[in-house]
Formats: sequence, C-alpha cells, structure tokens
Amino acid sequence: MAGVQAVAAAASVKALPLRELIDEYGVALEVAGRSGRTIDWYRTYLDDFLRFASREAGSATLDDLSPAIARRWLLATQSTRARPLAPNSLAGRVRTLRAFAAWVQHELQLGSHPLAGLPIPEVPDVLVPSLTAPEMRSLLAVDDRSSDVPRDRTIVLLMLDTGIRLGELVALSIGDVDLTEGRCRVMGKGSKEHAVPLCGRARRAIRTSLLARGSLAADDPLFVGRRGDRLTLRSVQQLVRRLARSAGLTQRCSPHVLRHSFARAFRANGGDVFSLQRILGHSPSSLQVTRRYVRLLDDDLRAVHRRVSPTDRL
Repeated sequence: MAGVQAVAAAASVKALPLRELIDEYGVALEVAGRSGRTIDWYRTYLDDFLRFASREAGSATLDDLSPAIARRWLLATQSTRARPLAPNSLAGRVRTLRAFAAWVQHELQLGSHPLAGLPIPEVPDVLVPSLTAPEMRSLLAVDDRSSDVPRDRTIVLLMLDTGIRLGELVALSIGDVDLTEGRCRVMGKGSKEHAVPLCGRARRAIRTSLLARGSLAADDPLFVGRRGDRLTLRSVQQLVRRLARSAGLTQRCSPHVLRHSFARAFRANGGDVFSLQRILGHSPSSLQVTRRYVRLLDDDLRAVHRRVSPTDRL
C-alpha cells in the first residue's frame, strides 16, 4: 500500500502546472533580493519555454520540465532567428532553466534534478572589447556643445575609474559617494554591497556637478535628467554612444565596454587580480570570471614584453 501511495504522490507532483511553479519562483527570487532586471530576464526565458512546452494554453506541467523538451525548445528558438544565438545567449537560457529546475527540486523535495541531463553549453573564451588609453582620453575630451556634456563626461569618468556596472551606476544616490574619503558604496548583484575607491579626478568632477545642482539631500539621485529625475539604463547607454560618436571612436562603445576598459587598464598599470575582483564586485568563487575581464590585447602584451624581456636584460 505504501508503494502505491508513493507512486500516486509522484504522479500528482508531475501534474503540477508549470505556470504556477514559474510564478512562485519569481516570488522566491524577489524575496531573495534579486534585482528586478534579473527577475525579468528569468521570467522572459521561462515564459518562452512554457509557451513551447504547453500542449494547449496553460496545460504544461512539471513533467514537461525535461531535458528532451528543453533541447527541442532550444532548437526551435534557433530556427526562428535569422542568425544563430550567440553561445552566451544559448548558455544563458540553459542556466536559467537549470536554476529554475534546481529550485523546483529543493522546493518539492524531489529525488533528482529534473534537468540533470541538460548540460550548460561551453562558451568560448573570447577577447572582450575595450578602449585603449588614447581612445579613453578622446572620450573624456568630447565637447559636442550639449548642456549635458559635463554630467555625461562625469558619468564616463566614473565608469572608467571604477568599472561600475550600468545598473549600479543609475542606482547611486548622493549619500553613496564619500568625496572626502574617496570611495563609493555600490549595491551589486544579489543585493551585495561593496565599496569602490574613487580617484581625485573623478571626485572633483562629481563635486563640481553636484555644486551646480544646488541644495541636495543624501537620498537624491547622483545623476539626473533634465527634469531632475533619476537617469534610466537606456539614457546612460545612449549618452555613452553619443559621446563615442562625437569622439570619433570607430569601435562599439557601451557601459559594458567601459567596465572592461577599466579592468584592462587596471591590470596593465600593475593592479593585481584580487584587488580587481573586489572592485568589480565579483564573488571570491568567481576568479575565472574576473580573469575574462583582464586578458591583455596584443599591443599590451608587446609593451609588457619589451619592459620585462629576460634576454634584453642580459
């Protein structure tokens, strides 16, 4: 009798609607303090999987959370695009599904991971684009006669000085910046707070921009638009692209490229990888992720070799 009951219980678990599980997972992510952007990202992928797995509207169940259906979903996603998904995008979808399945396993006390047979695709270790020192100087010297240029230049300077993420930058309030001690309190991924140092040039630029705004409170946004509201992610992306065009830069330039440019310059100027890891807000277990930020370009390698060549010193 106990065996029959166990089989019946397992069958009822498999019949649980995926829609309800995905919704509960979203709540769990919010409670865990994951950012709204991350939660939206997860929901987009999971909702897309749900639509594919549904036999008819809303009928997909936990039993459909399987490697076979997940593989067919990935193939179908590829087939609807003019160009194949980039390895990072494909791996991101698999990671999202596997994270959801791991939560389901823990929440429902399942005996095994529903997607244990679905490995995460390998992502090639590609060279991350970044700006050279002359390109960074050109970007900071731009004057396109816009009234926002001083603010925009300060934003770019802060990104190049700290490697701060775009989401972290727009979330900054005035009270997060200590211009006396030269540090900035940043709320990183997973609601993990860390401090990043600020150089004298960045501190002077921030101080000048704040003085121009008049009387301010600690919880006011550090960077605002023309109406005085907090800048959005999109507005910062646009201003970086605009300054890059005005500077005559030919390669793609974005807040993420500025983050990589900081990491590359930090290492090229002698900074150690462990300090960089703390500044970038990477966890101690993600040293390999940090290293992806610091691969030097060929020109950097040649310069380092000229400086330290053993045979030239014989």
